Amino acid sequence: MASDGGYGVLLTKRVLRTRVVRLPEAEGDSGTTHGTGPALRLLVLGDSTAAGVGAARHSEALAGHLATAVTALTGRGVDWRVAARSGATVRTVRRDLLNRLTEPTRRWSPDLIVVTAGMNDALRRRRPRAFRADVLRLVRDIGLRLDGEVPVVLVGLPDTDRLAALPRALRAPLGVYVRLLDRQLRVVARRAPHVVHLPSGGPPHVPGDWISRDRFHPSPTGYRAWARIVAAGVATVIDATRTSRPAGTGGTGGTTLNAPRIAP
Repeated sequence: MASDGGYGVLLTKRVLRTRVVRLPEAEGDSGTTHGTGPALRLLVLGDSTAAGVGAARHSEALAGHLATAVTALTGRGVDWRVAARSGATVRTVRRDLLNRLTEPTRRWSPDLIVVTAGMNDALRRRRPRAFRADVLRLVRDIGLRLDGEVPVVLVGLPDTDRLAALPRALRAPLGVYVRLLDRQLRVVARRAPHVVHLPSGGPPHVPGDWISRDRFHPSPTGYRAWARIVAAGVATVIDATRTSRPAGTGGTGGTTLNAPRIAP
């Protein structure tokens, strides 16, 4: 499916500008949960959902709820951090946020990275092949920046039927494009052994306070429900990469996996 051109992008931007309430990013971009054994160092990387828009603090947004759910499932404590920016595309995540993968002053380096990005690419009608190349380059650069590769979890793109801020007439065509880009995330996961694609899941289709007041991002309740679904996949990834990394690499757990070979 080709891009529908500048008119579709312009129309979507105009609708979002006039119908979506601007909410700030969540505060408090790091935290810990307590469990047994060495703590898992978790980085949540990406766009406005990673940035916790719709929640006041990250402890009640995706990262905090994900850490809590992972601890409940695995028994391990989680030392989590967020590197995110509202409005980011995959390209801008790669360009502007990868310098926040580690924290040298704390000798902090992630054992696992959860990426939420791609919705802004869909809103801008990024062409599928170009989007796939962006994601492959992001995964490659993550591997190049870290001491040995860590698992990268690509969270699938959300169901646009829940985005009440968009007129129903826009949700259907945008939903087709979102599913097309989500397919590219699955392709990347198949090509790169250390990359996993998780379907977005999201809150259940039952009545509940799942969406924030901007009618576009999850509420704290929605983030909690979503995080529990993502955590089930993350726990499986942790089980599959249980062998220890060498001492001095800045993390615990995880295996050395092969980065994808792609053109720069």
